[in-house]
Amino acid sequence: MSNNESLFSIFRGVTVEAHYHDAQLEDYADNPLLEALPPIWDEATAVRQMASRPKNNASERNLPSHLRLHCVQRITRDYFQPLSTHIELEQRISRLIRDGYIGRNPLEPNYAIRARNDAHNLIAYGEGSLYPILNPSSSGFAIVGISGIGKSSALIRILSMYPQVIMHSRYKDRNLSLYQIVWLKMDCPQDGSIKGLCINFFQAIDQMLGTNYHKKHAGGRRSVDELLPIMAQIAAVHCLGVLIIDEIQNLSEAKSGGGLRMLNFFVQLVNTIGLPVIVVGTFKALPILDGEFRNARRF
Repeated sequence: MSNNESLFSIFRGVTVEAHYHDAQLEDYADNPLLEALPPIWDEATAVRQMASRPKNNASERNLPSHLRLHCVQRITRDYFQPLSTHIELEQRISRLIRDGYIGRNPLEPNYAIRARNDAHNLIAYGEGSLYPILNPSSSGFAIVGISGIGKSSALIRILSMYPQVIMHSRYKDRNLSLYQIVWLKMDCPQDGSIKGLCINFFQAIDQMLGTNYHKKHAGGRRSVDELLPIMAQIAAVHCLGVLIIDEIQNLSEAKSGGGLRMLNFFVQLVNTIGLPVIVVGTFKALPILDGEFRNARRF
């Protein structure tokens, strides 16, 4: 493993066994991917879920000043008060994940075969094809702001309200052996390379599920054209709910149109396998996102 690979890490959530809830809406019924998600929260419940307060011990007021300074530090570390923007973001992510799962139901006949074929056809049909869209309602969006404003921390707090991996074994008296990945948040490679993104994706899945995708697919001299459909296939097989790519401004470092190609791949993931994609970055990313009308419309 290279130094770059050994330094790669992702934000990890929790892994839980599937417990199925009332679908709440007819659109979400009879789909284990949707019924295994937490309930759809109202605003008050979402605020309580996101809010965080530092612990307060009155006896600490009598501590020496150099120790009280350490207690004050808890405010920056532990305090979080949701604002209207955070509530809106939570609601958008909630709709995005569920909307993306509507067209993907593992109980449907030949679901696994169709998911594999869709992932390969995603690349084979190429840009501007008339390949039929699996779930045309799924989409994505971009979060753009100055560095340090709290984009990533807000996302992490909202994603933490969902399990990252749900283990399915049985649904309504039917066997269902499935590891459902609800969300995956990872950084865009510093050089903006598509191959680097694919390799990081394989490592991230391996960290979560204990698989060996990185060893199996990242070695040798596989081209980007070979890696992209493999990445899409893994996302489809493990029912990835939403893919979040942070530091998207790194695409400005991509060479020979690689940044535009990566954005096009994200749009194809949305169109073909119904996987919602969220991109996050600084204002440096705006020229990349606005460079083509289709990407600007999508994000």
